[in-house]
Amino acid sequence: MGFTISGHKIWTDEEDLVCRIFYPDYFAIRQILDTRSKKAIQTRCQKLGLVPPRQSWRWPARQQLRKLYPEARKEELCEVFPGVDWRKIQSAARYYGYRRKKKPYKITGIISLDQSRSRCYDIGWTMRDFDEEAGTKRYFQTRGYRSKYPNFRAISRSVRALGGSLEIRWDEQR
Repeated sequence: MGFTISGHKIWTDEEDLVCRIFYPDYFAIRQILDTRSKKAIQTRCQKLGLVPPRQSWRWPARQQLRKLYPEARKEELCEVFPGVDWRKIQSAARYYGYRRKKKPYKITGIISLDQSRSRCYDIGWTMRDFDEEAGTKRYFQTRGYRSKYPNFRAISRSVRALGGSLEIRWDEQR
């Protein structure tokens, strides 16, 4: 008779054609199919395969994301979750509170500076925290260590802030 058991009108081939032609523009489809609600049009477009399927972040997928997200490369994650955009994987990880593992600080070539930077990485300090504790203003934040001659006063302050002592051996520095 043209109606379902629950009283809804059955979709015709002409209505399906309108959905296929005007798909991304729901407003235009709604204007043409004025007897259909917006939700009904969205659901029909999904059933026709016009809308990409949504990733279900149920328990197994969340556990897989939790295990892989901190250290896996972007390409590996996209292979594990096929058809899911990288941005959606990132937003799901943010939503569930998963974070990428922080990369270690770069090596500068100055032994005492490299050791203090690696110690900061181990205890979870940022370079801003390091500057505040050492009282070196913005030396480590603004890459002051990259100058031709490093500021050994700032480095010695940073070593003291980390609870160490600085012993300079001239034979090792040469």
